[in-house]
Amino acid sequence: MVAVVKRVTSADVAREVGVSRATVSYLLNNTPGQSISAETRRRVLEAAERLGYMPNRNARALRLGRSDIVLFPLGDAPLSHVFADVINACSAALNRQGFTLVADATMYPSPEQAADAWLRLGPAAFVDLILPADHAAVVQMSRAGIAQVTTDLDVPDHLNAMDLISVNARKLQLSHVIDRGAADIVYAAPSFYYESSKSPLLPPALEAIASAAGVRHRFETVEATPESVRSSVPRWLDAGCDAICGYNDDYALPILTALVEAGVDVPGDVMVIGVDDIPASQATTPSLTSVTGALPELGEALAASVQEAVRDPATPVAYPAPALQVMERESTNRRS
Repeated sequence: MVAVVKRVTSADVAREVGVSRATVSYLLNNTPGQSISAETRRRVLEAAERLGYMPNRNARALRLGRSDIVLFPLGDAPLSHVFADVINACSAALNRQGFTLVADATMYPSPEQAADAWLRLGPAAFVDLILPADHAAVVQMSRAGIAQVTTDLDVPDHLNAMDLISVNARKLQLSHVIDRGAADIVYAAPSFYYESSKSPLLPPALEAIASAAGVRHRFETVEATPESVRSSVPRWLDAGCDAICGYNDDYALPILTALVEAGVDVPGDVMVIGVDDIPASQATTPSLTSVTGALPELGEALAASVQEAVRDPATPVAYPAPALQVMERESTNRRS
């Protein structure tokens, strides 16, 4: 005989704590606008965990007209270490608010098919970070009344918020090495970068910084292969380069390795800086300076914005773009 396990309900939790079922419902469903003490909240949540309470997701979705899902479309963004950190930080913060983050990297044949798949999830909100505002699927989600959460950046048409954040990270790279005395700087990027939506934004932004500082700055193409890096580095050195800004850490690290192999003093003769602050950046010799974002703060800001957007789906909510910072290590630890 198979034993039947009785499902724990909100009424069971209410009896355990000695409060009303409505109070338990408010707390377990994260109902906004309720004045419930922190002590009562603690006791209810502890009792729910102790009893093994599991919410009836289908009933809750039917009652609210939505699920607890927050959709994060990734589009064609590379699933890099930094994106994994962004997703993890956002997911953890949203989970504490009773939401589940679903990151979707599916390459749909058309925007209409993407919108159809996303709408079937019945999300409470969607995060507009990677897709441009005029993307057909984003427009359709908004028309369907799904709460929209985006950054507070002024994003030009046909671009997305991550494009601007990426450009701002590269501006910070350049400013950092200039502040440490660089006079001849290479921006090393893969060939595919120059075909991306970010590429038209970057040259004028960096050229303005270099011109104001009176330094030389130029773009160079390099691939993340030993052959490409080893053939490029001597050419850059012969041209007088004294600082290299890598497209990201995956490109900056092999450049750093090639410099060390060639006997170049890093950072004395040439400084190197990357973007993303992947774990390997701290493990190299010399360690790699990198630009990163304040990811825990991003997660908390996103969770708060989702709560606000769900309360009023008709009004898009903007959360602060992640603050960028330089993690200075040995590869640029040179003062002018």
